[in-house]
Amino acid sequence: EAAEAGLRAEAAALAQRLQELERRHEKTCEEVFRVQRQALFMKSERQAAEDRLGAAQKQLEQAQDEARRLRELHGHAEDAARLVRDRDRKITELSKEVFRLKEALNALPESGGPPQSPPNTAELQAQIRALEEKLEETETRHSKVVTLYRSHLLYAVQ
Repeated sequence: EAAEAGLRAEAAALAQRLQELERRHEKTCEEVFRVQRQALFMKSERQAAEDRLGAAQKQLEQAQDEARRLRELHGHAEDAARLVRDRDRKITELSKEVFRLKEALNALPESGGPPQSPPNTAELQAQIRALEEKLEETETRHSKVVTLYRSHLLYAVQ
């Protein structure tokens, strides 16, 4: 009976220890499940963050490309403005030269006989015609450059 009582006590102690181990096992399983769930959540959060990072990098690249394109357009616009200023200056110079030549032609004394132009007058008239043609050509190119400049500016503004 003493052995039986000892064995029963030992069985009861083992049963109590088994229950304790089962409780600890359940807690451990719950903890493992919680950690796995948290790891899965962290993984999905990481993936979402990587996706956002990729999108942000793509937007940055697009913004840099756009900035580079705008700098190029700005350079083209400055070049066109410089060309316009140069053309304006040339047109002004040519206009002054034509005006001077016309005044010189008008200042020549007219002869009373049949209109015979001295060689110097004919040469001046030829120069006037050439300068007027050059002036027209320069004005045409000037208007083309101005149109191009305006279109570049409008495009850059848009």
